[in-house]
Amino acid sequence: MNMHRRYKTPDIPSHRFAVGQKVRMKGWGGNKVKSAATFEIMATLPAAGGSLQYRVRDNDEKHERIATEDNLEAADMWSTKERSSFDRKEES
Repeated sequence: MNMHRRYKTPDIPSHRFAVGQKVRMKGWGGNKVKSAATFEIMATLPAAGGSLQYRVRDNDEKHERIATEDNLEAADMWSTKERSSFDRKEES
């Protein structure tokens, strides 16, 4: 009997957003957040309540917030890691 097949470790979901990426809030549980406000991912955090979490910060604020992945969306396609690799390809 192969014990590894019988007891598979659970898959740990990966974070959709990376540290340094710019995101926007979809909604903020009753608190008003400017729809145009852009936040930067400061750190990835473990899941809580079934949703991965992030520490985010708006440059206009002095504090950081904790946001769940389902409340965030990418600010634009250029804020991802792919942009830096795209820029390097163009410079070559």
